[in-house]
Amino acid sequence: MSRARTCLAFFLVVASAWAVEAGIFRVDLWAQQDQGCERCHYDQTYTTGFAASVHARNSCASCHGFIKDLGSHMRGADRPKPVDCTTCHERISREYLQNFHYLQEDFRCVDCHGDIHTRTASKVPVKIRAVKACTRCHLNEEYVASGHAEALLRGNMDAASCMDCHGLHDTRVYHTALRTYPEEARMFYNTRCIACHSDAAMMGRNALSAKIVEYYEETYHGKVQDVGFATLVAGCADCHTTHNILPKTDPRSSIHPDNLVTNCGRCHTGFHPRFVLYKAHPDYRDRQNYPALYWTFVFMSSLLVVTFLFFWVHTALWWRKSYWEKHRREKEGIVEEGCLITEGGHVHVERFSRSERLMHLVLICSFFTLVTTGFPLKYHREPWAPLFLDFWGGAHMAGVAHRIAAAVLILLFSIVAWRSVRFVVAPGAGWKGWKERLFGPDSLFPRWKDWEDLKGMVLWFFDRGEKPRFDRWTYWEKFDFWAVFWGMFAIGGSGVLLWSPELSSYIVPGWVLNVASLVHSEEALLAALFIFTVHFFNTHFVPDKFPMDRLIFTGTYSIDELKRHRPQEYERLASQGKLDELKRPHPGIPLKLAAAVVGLASLLFGSLLTVLFIVALVGR
Repeated sequence: MSRARTCLAFFLVVASAWAVEAGIFRVDLWAQQDQGCERCHYDQTYTTGFAASVHARNSCASCHGFIKDLGSHMRGADRPKPVDCTTCHERISREYLQNFHYLQEDFRCVDCHGDIHTRTASKVPVKIRAVKACTRCHLNEEYVASGHAEALLRGNMDAASCMDCHGLHDTRVYHTALRTYPEEARMFYNTRCIACHSDAAMMGRNALSAKIVEYYEETYHGKVQDVGFATLVAGCADCHTTHNILPKTDPRSSIHPDNLVTNCGRCHTGFHPRFVLYKAHPDYRDRQNYPALYWTFVFMSSLLVVTFLFFWVHTALWWRKSYWEKHRREKEGIVEEGCLITEGGHVHVERFSRSERLMHLVLICSFFTLVTTGFPLKYHREPWAPLFLDFWGGAHMAGVAHRIAAAVLILLFSIVAWRSVRFVVAPGAGWKGWKERLFGPDSLFPRWKDWEDLKGMVLWFFDRGEKPRFDRWTYWEKFDFWAVFWGMFAIGGSGVLLWSPELSSYIVPGWVLNVASLVHSEEALLAALFIFTVHFFNTHFVPDKFPMDRLIFTGTYSIDELKRHRPQEYERLASQGKLDELKRPHPGIPLKLAAAVVGLASLLFGSLLTVLFIVALVGR
C-alpha cells in the first residue's frame, strides 16, 4: 500500500509540474508555492501589495529560480538564481544590453524599477513617469524648468520628455570629449528634434511653425549638416542648449537677445555684437518679418527669369534657324561654306593672345572648382551632393578649395579690369582719343551697332532678312563680358562677406549675411546655367562649330572663318593692311589634341552638371 501511495504522489508531482508549464492551475499552484516562501520571507516588501501587482500571476520561483533542496536553501547553501527579466521582457532586454546605463554604469532593471513586487498598472502617462524616474538620479533643475517639461507636466503630451530624446530602454552610448560630440551623436539628437518640429499637425496644435526645420535646413548650418558633416556646424542643441530650452522671450533662454553674444560666442570668436542679428531660421518668403530677404529673393528670381527667358528663346530660335538652313542646303545639294577654301583661306590669323588663352584656361579650372564645391551645399538634398564633397575630402576641404578658386577668380577679374582701363587709357597717349577707343570696333563697350545687330538677328531668325555682318565682337559676347562685372559685384561681393562672417560683422549687421547668402546662391545658379547653356551654345554648339570650337585654346582660326563669322572685321583689317600682322602658323597636333581633350571634357562635364542642376531645381 505504501508503495502505491508513493507512486501516486510521484505521479501527482509530475502532473502538477506539467500543468504549471502548460499554464493550467497556474495561480493556485504558484500561490501554494509562494505561501511556502512567505513562511520565511514574511517581510512586507515581499508580501504587501504583491497580489494586486502586475506580477501577481508570477510565482516567486518564476523570477528567482526553483530551489532544488529546501533544507539546503534554509541553511543558505542553495540560493536562487539571479533575476533574469529577459524571460518575459525579451525585446526590452535586447535593447537594454546596448543602453548607456547598463554599459557604463552597470545599472540593472531593479535600479529603475525598484518597486517590482508592488508595481501596478499606472494611469500616469509614460512620459511623465519617465521624467520622474530619470530625475531620481539626474538633476532636474534644467529640464523641469524648461519649456518642454513645463508643458509636459501641465498635461501637454506633445512636449518632449526624457524618453523622447534619449530613448527609454535604448539610451545610446556616445563617447564625448569635453563639449564636442561625434557626428553620430549630433545627428541622432538633431533627428529627434526634427521629428517633432517638422510634424505639421503637432506644431499646429501648439501654435508653432512646422516650417522652422525647413528654414534652418536652407542655412549654411543646415546644409552642411544635411550632407553628412554635422560636427562642423551648429546643430539644434548648440544654439538652444540640451535641456533648458525656453522661448526667446524668457530671460533665461539661450536665444534671448541678451544672451545671444555669449551663445554665438561658443562657436564664433572675434565678432562685433551686431553679428548676432543673423537670422538662424529665415523665411525669405515672409515679406512682413524679413523684408530685406523677401525683396532680395524677388529681385534675384526676376533676374533669373528675365535673363533665361530672353537668352533661352534667343538660343532656341538661333538653333532652329541654323539647322533649318543646314537642312535646306543639304536638300538642295549646296556645299557647306566651311568646305570651300578660297585662295589663302587656310592661312591662320590670331584672335586670342597666349596670355588670354592662359587666363581662359585658369578661368575654366577655377569655375569648375567653385561649382563642384559650392553647388553640393545649394542642392544638399540631392544624392550626388555628398559624392562631390567626398571628392574634395569633405566639407571643410571643399570650403578651402572654394575660397582658393574664388581668390583666383578675383585675381583674373582684377587683371581684366586693369587691362580694360589700359585699353581706354592707352600707354603714352593717356586720355587722348579715349572716345574712339571706347566706342571703336575693337572695344567691348556697347554701341549702337550692337542694337542693330540684335534686331537684324531676330529678323533673320524669322526669315525676314539676312544675317547681320558682325565685327570683332558680337552683342552676345559683349553681354558675356559685362555680365562678369555684375556677377563679380553680386557673387564676389557676397562671397567676400561670407568668407569671414565674424570680420564682416564690423562692416554690416548680421542680417546682411542672410541677404548675402541668398544673393550668392542665386547668382551662382545664374552664372552656372548661363555658362553651361547659353555660352556653350553660342560658342560651341551652333551647327557650324559643333561639337566644339577650339579657337579659345589654339588662339587662331583661318582667314575663311574670319570672313564667314566676322565679315566686317575682315574687311576692316584688310583695308587697314593689318591682316599680315595677325598671321600665325597653323596650330600643331599637340596643341589641337590638348584643346580637344580639355574642351570636350569641359563641355561634357558642364552638360552633366546642367542636367543635375535642372533636375534638382525642378524637384525643389
